[in-house]
Parts: sequence; structure tokens; C-alpha cells
Amino acid sequence: MTYDEALKHYRTGRAIGEALRVTGSRVSQCRTAGGFSYPMQCVLEKESGGVLIAKLEDEPSQPVKQSA
Repeated sequence: MTYDEALKHYRTGRAIGEALRVTGSRVSQCRTAGGFSYPMQCVLEKESGGVLIAKLEDEPSQPVKQSA
């Protein structure tokens, strides 16, 4: 699920945070990063009763780590 899909369902970032049991600041970080990690999406899927669907492809891309 995308951030926008979660926001449409929960209506506020605060409500998303309550469902995830995280701070509003953490929800804001997710928005800036481009969405929720797959495990966070799974929590939102469960908390929404299956209205929202976790999708691995919607997980934000991870920065490439450079080797030393």
C-alpha cells in the first residue's frame, strides 16, 4: 500500500501512527521516505481489517550501501 492509500483510509497521519503504535514523527519520516516498510504495511493491513493490502513492491527503495 502507498502512503496515500493509508492516509485515505485513516484520514490523518495521527490515526496512522495510532494504528502502527508509533509517533507522528515516525509517520512523517515514512512519508518523506516514500512509504511504509513491508512489515509496517502488514500491521496496517491487519489493523484495517484487510481494507488495506500490504504490497512488497510499494516498500520504499533502500539506499544503496557503498562498500569500504
